[in-house]
Amino acid sequence: MTNKDKKDIWIKTRELLLFQLKLFADAARDLLLSPVAIVCYILDLSHDGPKKDSHFEKLMAFGRRTDHHINLFKHSRSYKKGMMTVDDAAQVVEDTLVNELKTGQLTEKGINAVKEALKNRFNSETPKDDSEQSSSTDSKLNPNQDKQ
Repeated sequence: MTNKDKKDIWIKTRELLLFQLKLFADAARDLLLSPVAIVCYILDLSHDGPKKDSHFEKLMAFGRRTDHHINLFKHSRSYKKGMMTVDDAAQVVEDTLVNELKTGQLTEKGINAVKEALKNRFNSETPKDDSEQSSSTDSKLNPNQDKQ
């Protein structure tokens, strides 16, 4: 088996593992949101204000944001919004671990490097309101585009 064959197998395996992780995250979110949706509905029965201020609508907005983060089917809109996705987090972890393995320093230092890289990426994230259409975020490209 050539190095190219091994790389191709790793890429396919990585995609499968990431998809399984995202399916789990999506299912766990759905299980958690189901009872919360019922509570929001009950709370909103006495709500007379604008629909956008209802608990249920806030839950829907939260659900849309988590859809972007989970990004189950790699929609480009998640990258356009500038949100960190599961794919981004996995890439940060993988890059850091590969670098640490190459230098032979996969120790506590490596674990701290992964934590720091994720923290830096999460801190650089600028959350956008779901209804907001920003031309600056629309111009961002998929960071994993060349890897697909």
